[in-house]
Amino acid sequence: MAGTFICAYRLNGDGSGTAIDEGMLQSVSPPSAPIWVHLSARSEGARSWLETQAQLPDETLLEALLAEDTRPRMQVRADGILLILRGVNLNENAEPEDMVSIRIWIESGRFISVQLRNLRGVEDMRQRLESGAGPVDIGDLVTSFIEGSIVRMSPVMGDLTDGIDDLEDRILQMDLQGIREQIISTRRKAIIFNRFLTPQKDIVQRLTEVQVDWLDRKNILRLQEAQNDITRFVEDLQALRERAHSVQEEVANILTERLNRNTYVFSMIAAIFLPLSFLTGLLGINVPGIPGADDPEAFLVFCGILVAVVLAQVALFKRLKWF
Repeated sequence: MAGTFICAYRLNGDGSGTAIDEGMLQSVSPPSAPIWVHLSARSEGARSWLETQAQLPDETLLEALLAEDTRPRMQVRADGILLILRGVNLNENAEPEDMVSIRIWIESGRFISVQLRNLRGVEDMRQRLESGAGPVDIGDLVTSFIEGSIVRMSPVMGDLTDGIDDLEDRILQMDLQGIREQIISTRRKAIIFNRFLTPQKDIVQRLTEVQVDWLDRKNILRLQEAQNDITRFVEDLQALRERAHSVQEEVANILTERLNRNTYVFSMIAAIFLPLSFLTGLLGINVPGIPGADDPEAFLVFCGILVAVVLAQVALFKRLKWF
Protein backbone atom coordinates (compact mmCIF):
# COMPACT_ATOMS: atom_id res chain seq x y z
CA MET A 1 0.00 0.00 0.00
CA ALA A 2 3.07 2.23 -0.07
CA GLY A 3 2.37 5.34 -2.09
CA THR A 4 -1.39 4.74 -2.01
CA PHE A 5 -2.23 7.24 0.72
CA ILE A 6 -0.79 10.66 -0.03
CA CYS A 7 -2.24 11.95 3.21
CA ALA A 8 -5.05 11.31 5.67
CA TYR A 9 -6.28 13.53 8.50
CA ARG A 10 -8.86 13.48 11.24
CA LEU A 11 -10.52 16.89 11.50
CA ASN A 12 -10.37 18.01 15.11
CA GLY A 13 -13.07 20.66 14.78
CA ASP A 14 -10.81 23.58 15.66
CA GLY A 15 -9.04 24.05 12.31
CA SER A 16 -6.34 21.50 13.03
CA GLY A 17 -5.98 17.95 11.78
CA THR A 18 -4.40 14.81 13.17
CA ALA A 19 -2.53 12.66 10.68
CA ILE A 20 -3.89 9.12 10.34
CA ASP A 21 -1.61 6.20 9.54
CA GLU A 22 -2.43 3.37 7.17
CA GLY A 23 -3.27 1.01 10.01
CA MET A 24 -6.12 3.21 11.18
CA LEU A 25 -7.38 3.55 7.60
CA GLN A 26 -7.57 -0.23 7.29
CA SER A 27 -9.91 -0.40 10.26
CA VAL A 28 -13.54 -1.17 9.45
CA SER A 29 -14.86 0.65 12.52
CA PRO A 30 -16.51 4.02 11.81
CA PRO A 31 -14.33 7.07 12.52
CA SER A 32 -15.01 9.01 15.72
CA ALA A 33 -14.50 12.33 13.90
CA PRO A 34 -14.69 13.51 10.27
CA ILE A 35 -11.73 12.31 8.21
CA TRP A 36 -10.10 13.27 4.94
CA VAL A 37 -8.34 10.57 2.94
CA HIS A 38 -6.38 11.52 -0.17
CA LEU A 39 -5.25 8.78 -2.56
CA SER A 40 -3.05 8.45 -5.62
CA ALA A 41 -4.98 6.83 -8.48
CA ARG A 42 -1.69 5.67 -9.99
CA SER A 43 -1.08 3.34 -7.07
CA GLU A 44 -2.30 -0.23 -7.41
CA GLY A 45 -3.31 -0.15 -3.75
CA ALA A 46 -5.83 2.65 -4.34
CA ARG A 47 -8.29 0.37 -6.13
CA SER A 48 -7.81 -2.35 -3.54
CA TRP A 49 -8.49 0.00 -0.62
CA LEU A 50 -11.51 1.60 -2.30
CA GLU A 51 -12.94 -1.83 -3.12
CA THR A 52 -12.39 -3.52 0.23
CA GLN A 53 -12.07 -0.88 2.95
CA ALA A 54 -13.80 2.26 1.73
CA GLN A 55 -17.18 0.49 1.45
CA LEU A 56 -18.28 2.50 -1.57
CA PRO A 57 -21.89 2.09 -2.66
CA ASP A 58 -21.18 0.46 -6.04
CA GLU A 59 -18.66 -0.25 -8.80
CA THR A 60 -19.60 2.76 -10.94
CA LEU A 61 -18.51 5.13 -8.18
CA LEU A 62 -15.19 3.31 -7.94
CA GLU A 63 -14.61 3.66 -11.69
CA ALA A 64 -15.52 7.35 -11.56
CA LEU A 65 -12.92 7.99 -8.86
CA LEU A 66 -10.19 6.14 -10.77
CA ALA A 67 -11.05 7.14 -14.36
CA GLU A 68 -8.16 8.33 -16.53
CA ASP A 69 -10.12 11.03 -18.36
CA THR A 70 -12.68 13.11 -16.50
CA ARG A 71 -14.71 16.26 -16.84
CA PRO A 72 -16.27 18.38 -14.08
CA ARG A 73 -19.50 16.80 -12.87
CA MET A 74 -21.60 16.20 -9.78
CA GLN A 75 -23.69 13.18 -8.88
CA VAL A 76 -25.97 13.21 -5.86
CA ARG A 77 -26.70 9.88 -4.20
CA ALA A 78 -28.64 8.82 -1.16
CA ASP A 79 -25.47 8.14 0.83
CA GLY A 80 -23.18 10.86 -0.51
CA ILE A 81 -22.09 13.14 -3.35
CA LEU A 82 -19.56 12.52 -6.10
CA LEU A 83 -17.67 15.62 -7.23
CA ILE A 84 -15.12 15.87 -10.02
CA LEU A 85 -13.47 19.27 -10.19
CA ARG A 86 -10.67 20.83 -12.22
CA GLY A 87 -8.01 23.31 -11.19
CA VAL A 88 -5.15 25.13 -12.90
CA ASN A 89 -1.94 23.16 -13.25
CA LEU A 90 0.72 24.90 -11.17
CA ASN A 91 3.20 22.02 -11.26
CA GLU A 92 6.75 22.75 -12.37
CA ASN A 93 7.24 23.00 -16.15
CA ALA A 94 3.47 22.61 -16.71
CA GLU A 95 1.01 24.79 -18.57
CA PRO A 96 -1.76 26.27 -16.35
CA GLU A 97 -4.41 25.42 -18.95
CA ASP A 98 -3.49 21.73 -18.67
CA MET A 99 -5.96 21.57 -15.80
CA VAL A 100 -5.64 18.81 -13.24
CA SER A 101 -8.63 17.00 -11.78
CA ILE A 102 -9.57 15.96 -8.28
CA ARG A 103 -12.22 13.27 -7.77
CA ILE A 104 -14.12 13.45 -4.48
CA TRP A 105 -16.58 11.23 -2.65
CA ILE A 106 -18.28 13.06 0.23
CA GLU A 107 -20.21 11.52 3.08
CA SER A 108 -21.33 13.10 6.34
CA GLY A 109 -18.23 11.94 8.20
CA ARG A 110 -15.75 11.15 5.44
CA PHE A 111 -14.11 12.96 2.53
CA ILE A 112 -12.26 10.75 0.04
CA SER A 113 -10.28 12.48 -2.71
CA VAL A 114 -8.25 10.94 -5.53
CA GLN A 115 -5.64 12.48 -7.83
CA LEU A 116 -3.75 11.39 -10.92
CA ARG A 117 -1.32 14.31 -10.91
CA ASN A 118 0.05 16.50 -8.13
CA LEU A 119 -2.38 19.09 -6.83
CA ARG A 120 -1.23 22.35 -5.27
CA GLY A 121 -4.52 22.56 -3.38
CA VAL A 122 -3.82 19.33 -1.51
CA GLU A 123 -0.46 20.54 -0.23
CA ASP A 124 -2.00 23.88 0.78
CA MET A 125 -4.76 22.08 2.69
CA ARG A 126 -2.25 19.89 4.51
CA GLN A 127 -0.29 22.94 5.62
CA ARG A 128 -3.44 24.64 6.86
CA LEU A 129 -4.49 21.60 8.89
CA GLU A 130 -1.05 21.19 10.41
CA SER A 131 -0.91 24.89 11.32
CA GLY A 132 -4.38 24.85 12.87
CA ALA A 133 -5.95 27.15 10.26
CA GLY A 134 -7.74 24.49 8.22
CA PRO A 135 -11.35 23.38 7.86
CA VAL A 136 -13.30 22.29 10.91
CA ASP A 137 -15.68 19.81 9.28
CA ILE A 138 -16.58 18.13 5.99
CA GLY A 139 -18.62 21.06 4.66
CA ASP A 140 -15.81 23.46 5.46
CA LEU A 141 -13.35 21.12 3.73
CA VAL A 142 -15.41 21.00 0.52
CA THR A 143 -15.88 24.76 0.51
CA SER A 144 -12.19 25.39 1.20
CA PHE A 145 -11.12 23.22 -1.75
CA ILE A 146 -13.43 25.14 -4.11
CA GLU A 147 -12.33 28.52 -2.76
CA GLY A 148 -8.68 27.50 -3.07
CA SER A 149 -9.10 26.63 -6.74
CA ILE A 150 -10.55 30.11 -7.32
CA VAL A 151 -7.64 31.78 -5.54
CA ARG A 152 -5.15 29.91 -7.74
CA MET A 153 -7.16 30.71 -10.87
CA SER A 154 -7.19 34.49 -10.31
CA PRO A 155 -3.51 35.15 -11.22
CA VAL A 156 -3.85 33.01 -14.35
CA MET A 157 -6.88 35.04 -15.45
CA GLY A 158 -4.91 38.20 -14.75
CA ASP A 159 -2.07 36.98 -16.98
CA LEU A 160 -4.53 36.23 -19.79
CA THR A 161 -6.03 39.71 -19.52
CA ASP A 162 -2.58 41.31 -19.50
CA GLY A 163 -1.69 39.26 -22.58
CA ILE A 164 -4.71 40.57 -24.49
CA ASP A 165 -3.92 44.13 -23.39
CA ASP A 166 -0.38 43.69 -24.72
CA LEU A 167 -1.68 42.36 -28.05
CA GLU A 168 -4.02 45.33 -28.45
CA ASP A 169 -1.17 47.72 -27.63
CA ARG A 170 1.04 46.04 -30.24
CA ILE A 171 -1.73 46.50 -32.82
CA LEU A 172 -1.70 50.25 -32.14
CA GLN A 173 2.08 50.27 -32.59
CA MET A 174 1.83 48.15 -35.76
CA ASP A 175 4.17 45.56 -34.19
CA LEU A 176 2.97 42.33 -35.81
CA GLN A 177 6.08 40.18 -35.32
CA GLY A 178 4.86 36.81 -34.02
CA ILE A 179 1.50 38.26 -33.01
CA ARG A 180 -0.63 35.64 -34.74
CA GLU A 181 1.00 32.84 -32.74
CA GLN A 182 0.28 34.72 -29.52
CA ILE A 183 -3.34 35.27 -30.53
CA ILE A 184 -3.79 31.57 -31.26
CA SER A 185 -2.19 30.66 -27.91
CA THR A 186 -4.43 33.08 -26.01
CA ARG A 187 -7.59 31.86 -27.69
CA ARG A 188 -6.60 28.25 -27.07
CA LYS A 189 -6.10 28.90 -23.35
CA ALA A 190 -9.40 30.76 -23.07
CA ILE A 191 -11.24 27.92 -24.82
CA ILE A 192 -9.73 25.26 -22.54
CA PHE A 193 -10.44 27.20 -19.35
CA ASN A 194 -13.98 27.96 -20.47
CA ARG A 195 -14.55 24.29 -21.29
CA PHE A 196 -13.92 23.25 -17.69
CA LEU A 197 -15.07 26.31 -15.75
CA THR A 198 -18.53 26.52 -17.31
CA PRO A 199 -19.70 23.13 -15.96
CA GLN A 200 -17.84 23.81 -12.71
CA LYS A 201 -19.94 26.95 -12.23
CA ASP A 202 -23.10 24.86 -12.54
CA ILE A 203 -21.70 22.26 -10.12
CA VAL A 204 -21.07 24.84 -7.40
CA GLN A 205 -24.55 26.27 -7.92
CA ARG A 206 -26.10 22.81 -7.57
CA LEU A 207 -24.03 22.21 -4.45
CA THR A 208 -25.63 25.25 -2.81
CA GLU A 209 -29.08 23.84 -3.52
CA VAL A 210 -28.60 20.23 -2.41
CA GLN A 211 -29.96 19.17 0.98
CA VAL A 212 -27.18 17.52 3.01
CA ASP A 213 -26.46 17.62 6.73
CA TRP A 214 -22.77 18.45 6.33
CA LEU A 215 -23.36 21.82 4.59
CA ASP A 216 -24.49 24.57 6.95
CA ARG A 217 -25.75 28.03 6.11
CA LYS A 218 -22.28 29.59 6.41
CA ASN A 219 -20.79 27.13 3.94
CA ILE A 220 -23.65 27.68 1.49
CA LEU A 221 -23.05 31.44 1.57
CA ARG A 222 -19.36 30.86 0.88
CA LEU A 223 -20.22 28.54 -2.01
CA GLN A 224 -22.55 31.17 -3.44
CA GLU A 225 -19.66 33.65 -3.41
CA ALA A 226 -17.45 31.04 -5.07
CA GLN A 227 -20.11 30.43 -7.71
CA ASN A 228 -20.24 34.18 -8.36
CA ASP A 229 -16.44 34.28 -8.78
CA ILE A 230 -16.46 31.36 -11.22
CA THR A 231 -19.28 33.04 -13.16
CA ARG A 232 -17.09 36.14 -13.42
CA PHE A 233 -14.22 33.98 -14.71
CA VAL A 234 -16.49 32.47 -17.37
CA GLU A 235 -17.70 35.91 -18.45
CA ASP A 236 -14.12 37.21 -18.54
CA LEU A 237 -13.08 34.23 -20.68
CA GLN A 238 -15.87 34.94 -23.15
CA ALA A 239 -14.77 38.58 -23.30
CA LEU A 240 -11.15 37.49 -23.80
CA ARG A 241 -12.15 35.25 -26.70
CA GLU A 242 -14.05 38.12 -28.32
CA ARG A 243 -11.16 40.50 -27.82
CA ALA A 244 -8.72 37.96 -29.24
CA HIS A 245 -11.01 37.51 -32.24
CA SER A 246 -11.13 41.29 -32.73
CA VAL A 247 -7.33 41.51 -32.56
CA GLN A 248 -7.06 38.67 -35.08
CA GLU A 249 -9.43 40.48 -37.45
CA GLU A 250 -7.47 43.71 -37.05
CA VAL A 251 -4.23 41.88 -37.86
CA ALA A 252 -5.88 40.40 -40.95
CA ASN A 253 -7.07 43.87 -42.01
CA ILE A 254 -3.60 45.36 -41.53
CA LEU A 255 -1.95 42.57 -43.52
CA THR A 256 -4.58 42.89 -46.26
CA GLU A 257 -4.01 46.64 -46.39
CA ARG A 258 -0.26 46.10 -46.66
CA LEU A 259 -0.76 43.57 -49.43
CA ASN A 260 -3.07 45.89 -51.32
CA ARG A 261 -0.61 48.77 -50.94
CA ASN A 262 2.28 46.64 -52.19
CA THR A 263 0.18 45.36 -55.07
CA TYR A 264 -0.75 48.95 -55.94
CA VAL A 265 2.91 50.01 -55.94
CA PHE A 266 3.87 47.14 -58.22
CA SER A 267 0.94 47.98 -60.48
CA MET A 268 2.13 51.59 -60.76
CA ILE A 269 5.64 50.46 -61.57
CA ALA A 270 4.32 48.07 -64.18
CA ALA A 271 2.10 50.81 -65.65
CA ILE A 272 5.08 53.14 -65.96
CA PHE A 273 7.41 50.62 -67.54
CA LEU A 274 4.86 49.08 -69.88
CA PRO A 275 5.10 51.79 -72.59
CA LEU A 276 8.86 52.04 -72.04
CA SER A 277 9.18 48.29 -72.61
CA PHE A 278 7.03 48.61 -75.70
CA LEU A 279 9.20 51.39 -77.14
CA THR A 280 12.51 49.71 -76.37
CA GLY A 281 11.20 46.42 -77.72
CA LEU A 282 9.90 48.07 -80.86
CA LEU A 283 13.16 49.89 -81.58
CA GLY A 284 15.25 46.90 -80.56
CA ILE A 285 14.10 44.57 -83.34
CA ASN A 286 16.91 43.69 -85.71
CA VAL A 287 15.32 44.67 -89.06
CA PRO A 288 16.26 47.36 -91.59
CA GLY A 289 14.58 50.74 -91.33
CA ILE A 290 14.92 51.36 -87.62
CA PRO A 291 14.96 55.19 -87.14
CA GLY A 292 18.32 56.55 -86.02
CA ALA A 293 20.19 53.31 -86.58
CA ASP A 294 23.05 55.21 -88.21
CA ASP A 295 22.80 58.42 -86.15
CA PRO A 296 25.28 58.61 -83.20
CA GLU A 297 22.92 61.01 -81.37
CA ALA A 298 19.87 58.72 -81.68
CA PHE A 299 20.47 56.95 -78.36
CA LEU A 300 20.46 60.20 -76.38
CA VAL A 301 17.38 61.40 -78.21
CA PHE A 302 15.63 58.12 -77.49
CA CYS A 303 16.54 58.32 -73.77
CA GLY A 304 15.10 61.83 -73.70
CA ILE A 305 11.90 60.53 -75.28
CA LEU A 306 11.67 57.80 -72.58
CA VAL A 307 12.12 60.40 -69.81
CA ALA A 308 9.41 62.54 -71.39
CA VAL A 309 7.08 59.56 -71.56
CA VAL A 310 7.66 58.82 -67.87
CA LEU A 311 7.02 62.43 -66.88
CA ALA A 312 3.86 62.48 -68.95
CA GLN A 313 2.66 59.28 -67.26
CA VAL A 314 3.35 60.65 -63.78
CA ALA A 315 1.43 63.81 -64.58
CA LEU A 316 -1.46 61.76 -65.95
CA PHE A 317 -1.55 59.46 -62.88
CA LYS A 318 -1.55 62.46 -60.52
CA ARG A 319 -4.38 64.04 -62.47
CA LEU A 320 -6.35 60.81 -62.23
CA LYS A 321 -5.44 60.67 -58.49
CA TRP A 322 -3.97 57.20 -58.82
CA PHE A 323 -1.25 58.31 -56.41
